[in-house]
Amino acid sequence: MRDERLDFWRGLCLIDMVLVHLIYQNVQFGNALGTFIGSYTRFAAGGFIFISGMSIGIIFLPRALDPARRAATYISLWRRSLYILGIQYINALAQMLLAEIEGNGGSYTSLWHVLRNVLLMREGGDLLPFYIVMIALSPLFLELLRRRGGALILAVLSYYGFKYGMHHPWAFSMAMHQSFPPILWQAIFVCGLIFANSFRRYDALRLRWKMAIAGLAWTVFAVLFVSEYSYDLGLPHLNLHMSFAKVPLSDGEALRYLTMIVGIVVTTDMLWRRFLVSSPFAEFVQTLGRKSLAVYVCHLWVVEGAALLASYWWWMGAWQLVLAVASVLLLWFFALILDVI
Repeated sequence: MRDERLDFWRGLCLIDMVLVHLIYQNVQFGNALGTFIGSYTRFAAGGFIFISGMSIGIIFLPRALDPARRAATYISLWRRSLYILGIQYINALAQMLLAEIEGNGGSYTSLWHVLRNVLLMREGGDLLPFYIVMIALSPLFLELLRRRGGALILAVLSYYGFKYGMHHPWAFSMAMHQSFPPILWQAIFVCGLIFANSFRRYDALRLRWKMAIAGLAWTVFAVLFVSEYSYDLGLPHLNLHMSFAKVPLSDGEALRYLTMIVGIVVTTDMLWRRFLVSSPFAEFVQTLGRKSLAVYVCHLWVVEGAALLASYWWWMGAWQLVLAVASVLLLWFFALILDVI
């Protein structure tokens, strides 16, 4: 049975992703709101990757535990990885064609030069290539998780991979300009996968224990937030001897993402049955989350279109926030059509 909470959490991440990317494309939200959404509360990148790891664990780990279904499960994951690879190639070619039409294309010397960059995933963004790698490796991760002590082994390997990546961030990357070096971001994916391994036990916890987990997550997040933004807000500086950078991902930023998304997941989970499950808001967000891959790819083009309009309608100022609302609604309508067909 499909867990609607996964769709809800994915949908929340997609909405935040649209808003943050619009801000990065210079769509005006006003100074205060733009800083609040674009810096202080952004969670989409880490959240989307964490929930993706959770989804793999919740959906595929029970199948991997069944010897009769294990091989078919792993094959389906590899097929999924190849499917996303195909989408990456199509999206990259389309983006390159659009750039050429707009006169912003790269200095390609031949058709082979273009195809080589596409085939090696040097064009078209790097989040989809990251997912291709993670999903292709998921059978190995599930093999570890289904064995005694495997979760601890996977956690240790992931931790030391991240530590190595802090000194060699572009190891195993297709290009040095990428935003999502696999050696670093795998740690957040694996955290989601390991959390999924214990999700049934978590789900059975009493409310007070969930409140304690949420309280701890938000407390750690608050400490990290003060350490990162104390100078901006005129607060006493708290030096944790951690760095906060998204590119390449640093230790403080990774922990900030993790604590924030765990806080969001547990807090909304506590509210789920009483307030959210049958609400119009939850249904709206779930519609986006049910078609997360298609919505993610579509959002790249919607954001480009909104940014182009914003450059022409610069006189709107902070009223360009209307473009953000329209972008989210357009993506929701797109997801709704996919639901129907």
